[in-house]
Parts: sequence; C-alpha cells; structure tokens
Amino acid sequence: MFDWEVREQAEYSRNSQISFVKLTKRSYLTASGTALKRTEDPIFLAKADAVVKLAKFISEGATAGIMIPGFKEYRPYPVQAVWRGDEFKIWLKQPLFIDESIYKKAVSQVELAEAVNFEQLAEGVEIQTITTGFVTQKVIDQLQQAVTKAGYQVTDSTSHRELYLDGLPVSDDKQILVRMAITTTGKQPSFAAVN
Repeated sequence: MFDWEVREQAEYSRNSQISFVKLTKRSYLTASGTALKRTEDPIFLAKADAVVKLAKFISEGATAGIMIPGFKEYRPYPVQAVWRGDEFKIWLKQPLFIDESIYKKAVSQVELAEAVNFEQLAEGVEIQTITTGFVTQKVIDQLQQAVTKAGYQVTDSTSHRELYLDGLPVSDDKQILVRMAITTTGKQPSFAAVN
C-alpha cells in the first residue's frame, strides 16, 4: 500500500525545521467557502467532510465499484486548506492515476452533503514548517521572517496553506504543516521535496 506519510516524508514533513518544497501540477478534490470560525466553523468542517468522504470512496477502487486503470492501493492524502482571511479553499491531493473521469464516476455514486470539485492545481514553491494545535499569527510571522532572511519574497502575505496531517477537527495536540508560497528570482532554494 502506498502511504504518503512514509513515501513522501519531506513533502509532508513533521519537522519544525523550516524547509522548501516545489510542488508541480497535480489533481485535487476541492471545495471553497467562508468560515468565520476558521477550522472550527461548521461550514468548513462540512465541506472538509465531503471532500474526505469522496477521497475515501475513490481510494477503495474496485471494492467501491469504480474500475480505475493502473490502480494501486493507497492511503488517502490529508486535507489541506488555503486560507485568505476567512475565505478558504480545501485541496485534497489525488494519486496520478485518478483523473476527472474517475472523479465523475465516483461523485455520481456517493451521496455528498456538499459540492466537491475536481481541479488540476500547482502549489509552486513554498516554505513550510510544522506546528502543533491551531495555526497562530506567530507561526505565519516566523515563516515570513524566514523567507526574508533567505532572500526571497512571500507571493501573497494575506494567504497561507494548512495541511491537517493528523486529520480534522483541529485540536491542541494535532500537527499542522503550514506553508506559504514564495517568489524566487535568480537563485533557487535547496528543496526538501520536488514532486
């Protein structure tokens, strides 16, 4: 079984050491909305639940009645969300062999309380660090300072990404990988992962 946490440790690092990743275009299940209570907001949690439900269904492949060419058993990826103020966009990465036709088959077979989309998106170059519990402004500020110190620029200082490695809902003991997109002109950072 392919397990992202074992096979892609640098990309989903649980190390507090700041690192850089370059993540190219991949397929994702997505959902968007506004959550005034952020990760505790029922709107956010309902949309995340729908994305997770569909991702789990797809990961069952033939067992769920979906014939997937090139299917390999895998553990579904964790939920991540890009936050800009109270606006969020949930992304849940799909393996390379999952395409839009598989998504359409799956979404027609499973009842979802919220709409889930299929998109191909690229994260680009990002700086990342791990935190435990809810993401604070202090963590965001530390990432921004690390970007400046390394000689780069944050692409959008009003936006960051949270990867819920231990699942949702967030609690004080769960780890969250926090990323910010950066602009690199000239020199490239040393990447912990390129995927």
